[in-house]
Amino acid sequence: MPRWARGWPEALKARAARYALQRWLGPFLEEPLRLEQLGLDLRGGTGTLRELRLRAAAVDELLAEAGAPLELREGGVGAVTVTVPWAALGTEPVRLRLSRLRLVLSPRQPGAPDAGSPPAGGAQQGRAPLPEPPPLEGLEALALTIDSVLRRLQVLLDEAELRVELPPQ
Repeated sequence: MPRWARGWPEALKARAARYALQRWLGPFLEEPLRLEQLGLDLRGGTGTLRELRLRAAAVDELLAEAGAPLELREGGVGAVTVTVPWAALGTEPVRLRLSRLRLVLSPRQPGAPDAGSPPAGGAQQGRAPLPEPPPLEGLEALALTIDSVLRRLQVLLDEAELRVELPPQ
């Protein structure tokens, strides 16, 4: 377990985890996360989110940016479990298990936004994007660590249902 989490009451750990997850995942979820949906064992390195309904428009925006020919109509996940090997984080993979993933997709309609069109609110034409500020030394090390962990991420789909609905002809 990370040093920063030792000594915190379990209820506080759960609330902090829910806050962070809501901040990162909230735009992609139909409803705010509830504590009942969160199972957390920081010492054991596991966390589980249950019964998530996806916000189709937000997920579809990511699909469109990636140039996907399909759009998301509705979706949900029965459970997402993350296992973090704290003692061997630099050498062992972080495991992500998606159970009962359900996605209903349809072909992207002509004229719908795609990867070829500029994102709404993007950079103004004729202006070069602003250069990124140089990273802070500690943040750069953290970013490299996160990148190293994500390169070894293992994802397992358990009971996935992908359905493509064709428009009536």
